[in-house]
Amino acid sequence: MYVKWKTSLALISILFPMTLLSAAEIPVSAISSDASIVIQLKQPKAMSQKIVSLINQVDENLSGVIGLNLRTFLGRSISNPNLAGVDSSRNMCVGVFLSQSKQPGFLYVIPVSDEKAFKEALGEKYHSAIHEKWLLYSSDQALVDQAVELLKGDKQTFQNLMSPRSRDLFAKGDLSVYVNSEKLVQIYQPQLEQAGQKVDVTLNRLSETVNAAPGVNMKPIMSIYSALAKGALQAVQDSKSYTTALNVGSGGVGLESLFEVKEDSVTDQLFQKNPPQGFEQLGKFPANQLAYFAGAGNTDALITWGMNFTAQMFDETKPNVEAKTKFETIVKEIHKLKFGSYYFSFELGKLSEGVLNAYAISEVEPSQKMRDYTREMMSLMQNISIPGLKQQITFSPDEEKIGDEAVDLTVIKQEVDPKSDPLQIQKRMLEVLYGPDGITNRMAYPKGKVLQVMGTTASMKKFLDALNASDDSKQISQNQPTFKDARKQGLSKANILAMLDLPMGIAKGYNIFAESRQKEGPFSEELMKQQGISASYLTFSLSTGKQSMETKTYIPVQNLKSGFKIFTVISTQR
Repeated sequence: MYVKWKTSLALISILFPMTLLSAAEIPVSAISSDASIVIQLKQPKAMSQKIVSLINQVDENLSGVIGLNLRTFLGRSISNPNLAGVDSSRNMCVGVFLSQSKQPGFLYVIPVSDEKAFKEALGEKYHSAIHEKWLLYSSDQALVDQAVELLKGDKQTFQNLMSPRSRDLFAKGDLSVYVNSEKLVQIYQPQLEQAGQKVDVTLNRLSETVNAAPGVNMKPIMSIYSALAKGALQAVQDSKSYTTALNVGSGGVGLESLFEVKEDSVTDQLFQKNPPQGFEQLGKFPANQLAYFAGAGNTDALITWGMNFTAQMFDETKPNVEAKTKFETIVKEIHKLKFGSYYFSFELGKLSEGVLNAYAISEVEPSQKMRDYTREMMSLMQNISIPGLKQQITFSPDEEKIGDEAVDLTVIKQEVDPKSDPLQIQKRMLEVLYGPDGITNRMAYPKGKVLQVMGTTASMKKFLDALNASDDSKQISQNQPTFKDARKQGLSKANILAMLDLPMGIAKGYNIFAESRQKEGPFSEELMKQQGISASYLTFSLSTGKQSMETKTYIPVQNLKSGFKIFTVISTQR
């Protein structure tokens, strides 16, 4: 008797999990490899509760409204407005089937608690079949029949086309989307070919129109537009799939995406030429900046493009033709240098002295050669002509000495032609951003780096002190709690890493706007404390690798909370 009971228990323990697994996989297993797009919503009831809980931290009055709207939106999305007979404790899926010749087809795989009530809510528009408490329905009978056959295990589902990384990402999202982009390219190939032809035609027409204005040279701008457009089209042609997953937690909202391309394609080769980096230098920047940014991959091409763009701004007079030729020769020499990662941060200063203060590092070897080339270029910059703008450049090499570092100072004073700025809006904007003395720029060249500080009140000493500070110093970003939290949410190695405190930037910007109107800004330290407005960073990171590009975005709840409170305060202002 004991042996039989033990045997029965063993069989139950084996079969019962298998039954649960089979049931859990039914939504995705019913959608064939013919699907162009697949959307999965994991346990709608639980997800709705998570969203309401998150919004409740932002504002209690919003949570009820959001919860009701989520239910309404979900009901309309599955053609069952009141969610009659829906079991919202289990996963649901929708497959989208696209073609050139027919209207898009939709196959819904929705869990049911009351089959009769669900079918009555759908009406006669849909064909349907029931399978283990899931209702399969579509306005296309063929899609329903195909789904039934798939559940018998005879044919491929869309999951058979997914890579392990794509499948894992799709499975872990509260809301997940899989796009079979290779299939979409096949379906819409004629349109993609037309798009490629239209890019050149459109850019040529735009260039001809803008270049009709005297003194305007759109050639460098058009070249970057063309490169971006053609690069995007090439990436689409090379693509295999795109998967994205949204996750909601008590601490914030995260979105992860994976873009996969064909092996050894043009895009794959580009991805592999630009390996991701750890961006350790960003942690040595001054703390409490409004934004931090780091980039890696083909930096030298970006820098030399920027310099070539500058070279196009020389006019056609004889002295400037000679200056332009010399400038372009220097750019070619710069292209031979070895470039690494690029880092940037900014903060807002005082209205009276210019509000934009920025700090940047470019990794360059050898940095002393970059210094020599920069000084040569600065001597030629006086020849640059910008339509509607008169500028005076004052360059002072070795103007300051900070520790062992010599600092070059450049001040660019710009005057806007009154004819092109009759209301003096551009003039005032320049003064607000950079101060009445013009754009102030300081540069230093320690070994392997080019340091740049822009802004009248921005200090190279502050920057150097931070970069040379001890690892446990509170003046550097890596020991700022909000920076540390944000950095953990980004990819450990990336090609692009950005952390932005948009709410705090808006608050400080609004205070500056109020000051410009001779009013007191509403966002005092006392008010910010009372309202629970504090620093927090949205984090975005992007990384390329073999046949793939992945992105990760995270918005902490404090960012949402601060943003809502700031919007509320601003909306009460007159």
